[in-house]
Amino acid sequence: MARFEIEIWGEMCPIPLIKAKKKLLSMECGDILVLETEHSCTSRGIVVWAKANRYLIEEEEVANGIWHLELTKTHD
Repeated sequence: MARFEIEIWGEMCPIPLIKAKKKLLSMECGDILVLETEHSCTSRGIVVWAKANRYLIEEEEVANGIWHLELTKTHD
């Protein structure tokens, strides 16, 4: 299992979701993709997409207005 991070600070959807989808293509099942954002709409959009596409996702507001997401690749 590997952990990857992509930079999405200051970006609004759909750019963070496009970056996440692209990175997931190169990851193995069980790998984790870590994202942090200061935009609640970006966080929510990624969470909704991940759940709809059967990925595991954990979302936590780690500071006022800062969301930490951990998306686990569960399938190809």
